[in-house]
Amino acid sequence: MIYHNLMELIQENEQAIIEDLNHEIKGMEETRHYRNLPEETLKEMLHQVLYNVYKRLSNWLHNNTSKNVVFAYYTGLGRQSCQEGIPLEEIIQVLFTIKKKIYHHINNNRTFDNGYTLNQLTELFYYVNSFFDKIAHAIIVGYQEELTIKACA
Repeated sequence: MIYHNLMELIQENEQAIIEDLNHEIKGMEETRHYRNLPEETLKEMLHQVLYNVYKRLSNWLHNNTSKNVVFAYYTGLGRQSCQEGIPLEEIIQVLFTIKKKIYHHINNNRTFDNGYTLNQLTELFYYVNSFFDKIAHAIIVGYQEELTIKACA
C-alpha cells in the first residue's frame, strides 16, 4: 500500500514536480550545462526518471521487472550525456535533485501521515535510495564506457 501511495503521489503531481525541477536545475550553479538544453528536452528527461519511479520501482523491487531494462536505459543515458559533453558530476547532481524533490513531495503530502509505521517509511526511503543508487551506477557505467570508446578512437 505504501508503494502504491508513493506511485500515485508522483504520478498525480508529475507536472508540478517537473516544473519545480526544471526551474531548480536551470538555476543551480552545479548544473550549468543543463541551462543550454532546450526546455522540452530537460522536461522529457525528468519525465523519464519520474516515470521509472512510479511505473517500475515497485515491480523492480519485487523482481517482476528486469533490472536490466532500467539499467540499459540509464547506461544509454550516461553514454549520450558523455557524447553531449555534459559533465558526469552534473548528471549525478540532477539525479540527486530529483530524489530530493520526490522526498520533498512525500514530506509535504499528508497521505504519508496516515497509519504508516516508522519501519514502513524507513523501508520506503531505503528502496527509493537503492533505486536511485542503481540509476547513478548505470549512468556512471555508460559514461565511462563512452569515455573509453573516445580514448581508443
